[in-house]
Amino acid sequence: MRFLRRSLSGLFLLAMTLGLLALAGQMLWSAVEERMNAAPRSFPQQERVAGVRSLTITPERTRPELIVFGELLSSRTVALRASVGGIVQDVAEAMVEGGAVTAGDLLLQIDPADAESALARARVDLEDALSEAREAERALELARDE
Repeated sequence: MRFLRRSLSGLFLLAMTLGLLALAGQMLWSAVEERMNAAPRSFPQQERVAGVRSLTITPERTRPELIVFGELLSSRTVALRASVGGIVQDVAEAMVEGGAVTAGDLLLQIDPADAESALARARVDLEDALSEAREAERALELARDE
């Protein structure tokens, strides 16, 4: 019995809650509908006024001027190769990208120590070859004399 009474009271409370929610929803809906059907607000229509400055135009010839920012790159490139190898001692100030050089400018200075030692060895080899040639001539003369 107690179960039946509690379940019926629960159903009654549920029905009352749903009824009150439906009533509140209907009241809200009717208020929104009434507000939407009310006369639309009218805004006063005014003419737009804009102030401008006017000038008298006189025909004349003008030259267009274009100011831009950027970087110019040459379509030509140069590859420098020395005829001898070695350590670079000095580089000219004009040796930068975009630098201007003229014919005959000294661009790089290579350490002459390697070239000087090669020259000294070549001179020694030349002297050895000349002395061998002299010895061969003497040997030839001796061979002819015998």
